[in-house]
Amino acid sequence: MSAGGDLASRVAALLARDGVEARPASMGAGAWPPELTEPPDVAALYAAADGLALPDGTLILPRGDVARATAWLVEERSLDWAHDLVVVGEREDLVIVLDLDFAGARAGGGVLEVPTDALASFQRVARTVVGYLERRLGVAGAEPASPEVRAREAAARRDLPALAEALAEAMYPGAERQTAHAALTLGALLSERGDEAAIDAFARSVEARVAAAPRGAAGPERLAAWRACEIAAREAGAEAIAAACAARGGGR
Repeated sequence: MSAGGDLASRVAALLARDGVEARPASMGAGAWPPELTEPPDVAALYAAADGLALPDGTLILPRGDVARATAWLVEERSLDWAHDLVVVGEREDLVIVLDLDFAGARAGGGVLEVPTDALASFQRVARTVVGYLERRLGVAGAEPASPEVRAREAAARRDLPALAEALAEAMYPGAERQTAHAALTLGALLSERGDEAAIDAFARSVEARVAAAPRGAAGPERLAAWRACEIAAREAGAEAIAAACAARGGGR
């Protein structure tokens, strides 16, 4: 099956789910923002439905409303958004934003959930809009979530292979604290095995914490981060790795 046919099948399966309400596709439907290339999955979705609503309250805008909704929000809230961020939907107190990331400056972009009271706090949750909807509907075999979500879930269940796989991907800007926690957990899991790769995981955790620190606080944050790594390694019974963390943190 071609990629286009696969997308059409995935969209058809979404629209067939109980409780999904779709606005009929129409030849007279509005256009996608003309200066932006429409992703294939979005095109497939709009070919089948000009906007839809999920049972959990998630709304996907009609195609013709995307440019207007984006322009209104950016102007109303005086947002300094990149030109390739577009509003595609909403749910409760969240705005659903699609980051097209044409320049490849934001880890490949994807679907972001943004609180309406903090419109610069982007949380990437999926790679594509169709993948996002599959996750919301709990579709079996859905497209994998964003690496940030997968890292958080893998860290919670202490799944070392899944955690390492998620952390191997580029993380979205602003996810530094999530990355720091996930990498700290990975370091602890590797320490339990006596694997010296734990040091690299701990170093990534430290750098992520430092990147998220307020201006002027990098030094103390680095010391605190290495101390947290030392404690995690020691709790895992890896004294040599703990000593290496202590040395990198300046010792005591």
